[in-house]
Amino acid sequence: MKKSKLWIATVALFAMFTVAGCSSQAGSSNNSSTYASLMAAGKKAAKAQNYKKAQEKFAAANKEKNTEESKAYAKQAEQLSKAANNIDKYNYNSSLTQLTKAIGQRNGYSVMTNQAKKLYNTIDEVQNNLDNELTPLYRKAQAAYENENYDKAEDYATQVLSMPYLDGQYKEYYEDIRQNAERLLDKAKNKNGDTSDATKNSSDNASDKSSSDVDSDSSSDSSSSSSDSSSSMMVDGQAVTANTIAQVRSKLADIGADTSNWSDQDVVNFMQQASNNGHTTIDSYTQSDVNNYNK
Repeated sequence: MKKSKLWIATVALFAMFTVAGCSSQAGSSNNSSTYASLMAAGKKAAKAQNYKKAQEKFAAANKEKNTEESKAYAKQAEQLSKAANNIDKYNYNSSLTQLTKAIGQRNGYSVMTNQAKKLYNTIDEVQNNLDNELTPLYRKAQAAYENENYDKAEDYATQVLSMPYLDGQYKEYYEDIRQNAERLLDKAKNKNGDTSDATKNSSDNASDKSSSDVDSDSSSDSSSSSSDSSSSMMVDGQAVTANTIAQVRSKLADIGADTSNWSDQDVVNFMQQASNNGHTTIDSYTQSDVNNYNK
């Protein structure tokens, strides 16, 4: 009888450990599945350059399973998110610091590392142009205006607005100093009794320079004008920031659209077309908008 009771107790104890082990394995399996899902979502957001969302997903994955990979990815996405925010505020030196950290992130996501390198090169070029040409000229214009030398103020402000890269591939990064120079030029013109608009003046100067530098026929001029128009980083008169472009890419990725082959200009052109069709907010974009743009 005692042996029988001992045998029953042994079987019960064995069953209890077996159930506990199975439960532990099931919990571990669920954690692994959630971790993998969150990491995939983070990578998708990172590819779309929505770094804030990527950081949130990677951080959540790290809570499920504390790994070096998830921790590094979350940190790198956070650095890129801060860099993008600084770029939107025209704080380029601060953004370069964050991008340097993102590039050097140990165990970082290769996609984000490459994005950080590319963006660093762009912002570094912009900052160099600001430091070596635009900002010194603008300060001279300010000083001339304050000294009531309005002709000189006009001249320096016009030189700022005549820089070719202000209408180039990275024109959105120069929007702040462009607007400042235009305002100062308008003020100087008003003081001189010339009320013509600075923006028009800047455009006319660029047109005159193009005419004097290049001897082309009217067909070529028309083609150039069309190209300049299509390269505008504006939607309904508003400048489109790098952060907005990233949000649009993320939204389109969420609805299943692949924009990996689109340039930033393609994204802006898509936004303008969607706006023309009544879809003026990022949340309102649909697959139909993408299909219409790809036609």
